[in-house]
Amino acid sequence: MLTLLAKTLSALNSDSSPFQLSLALALAMMVAFNSILSLAGVVALVLLIVLRVNLGAFFIGLGLFAAINLMLNNAFISVGERLLTSEGLLEIWTSLYQSYWFRLANLNNTLVMGALTVSIILFIPVTLLGYFLVVKYRTWFLAFVNKFKVIQTLKASKFYQVYDAIKA
Repeated sequence: MLTLLAKTLSALNSDSSPFQLSLALALAMMVAFNSILSLAGVVALVLLIVLRVNLGAFFIGLGLFAAINLMLNNAFISVGERLLTSEGLLEIWTSLYQSYWFRLANLNNTLVMGALTVSIILFIPVTLLGYFLVVKYRTWFLAFVNKFKVIQTLKASKFYQVYDAIKA
């Protein structure tokens, strides 16, 4: 648990831009809500590599959203069932099911369809919320903590200077 906290603080205090950290969280949500081997999971992993987002934040977000996924599975099933049984969309689903790629993506499954829909809808809000929280953390909380005498003493110590040199 302490290691996870240390990694979280390390990612938040790193030189990564707030957008890189928030995009890592949004991609982690996509992978956690959908299977890692699903179409959405593979696309998210490719984007993770191509966009060079913070991997530490990605793995922290993956653990967080995997726990949230367990609580939301019934909601995903309800969303997927509502979409797949909608009268207005029945022709579209029938024609898409004739496609090899639609069947390969397993989008006729209510859980898969619901999780994909919810993760697509939440992608931009999670990115924006993550960006806002990282910026607030860096401007307010980090400045607040750095005012403490204990932190200033630790940062002035030889140990911190060695740690800072190794970290860079």
